[in-house]
Amino acid sequence: MNPPIDIGLGVAFARIYQEWFPHVSRWVRTLGARPSDHEDLVQDVFTVAYRRLDDFDGGNIAGWLYQIARRKVRDYRRLFWVQHVQAYGTPALFEYPGEARPGPLDDLETKQRSEALGRRLARLPSEQRDVFTLFELEGFTGHEIAQQQDVSLNTVWMRLYNARRKLKTHAASPPRKRTAARNKVA
Repeated sequence: MNPPIDIGLGVAFARIYQEWFPHVSRWVRTLGARPSDHEDLVQDVFTVAYRRLDDFDGGNIAGWLYQIARRKVRDYRRLFWVQHVQAYGTPALFEYPGEARPGPLDDLETKQRSEALGRRLARLPSEQRDVFTLFELEGFTGHEIAQQQDVSLNTVWMRLYNARRKLKTHAASPPRKRTAARNKVA
């Protein structure tokens, strides 16, 4: 646990930036930023932090920066969705390029699994999605997540439990098929 930072004693923003940049970068990636926009969002987080430094009480810097990052990525995802709908007329899911595989079939399977997970995660409430990705994908402990999100440890465990339960339910249900029944004229 990090000791409280006393802003009144003149802790430089450069120190905060240097110390917390890797964490903020990881959070932004985990929360769903596309690789092409990742660096811009991290800089946006620190721009907001710099402007709001006078309002910060110096207590939980991890929680403060995490909340800024969460809001910036949330706004980014909403804007991306709206821009895609305006440009193409259909909502978009985030696509993440997979690692290079030996063959095209492996690439296709990886892409399909990634898209399926993305769809399932997108259906979760943001609080559950955030806890799930931080715990399961990024390897944070429950205590670290509780500190970052400024919630109790029991809240973290409940959100993780609910996220797992919902993801399991979504995985067990068959995918929705589009039928021609909508297009029939009676």
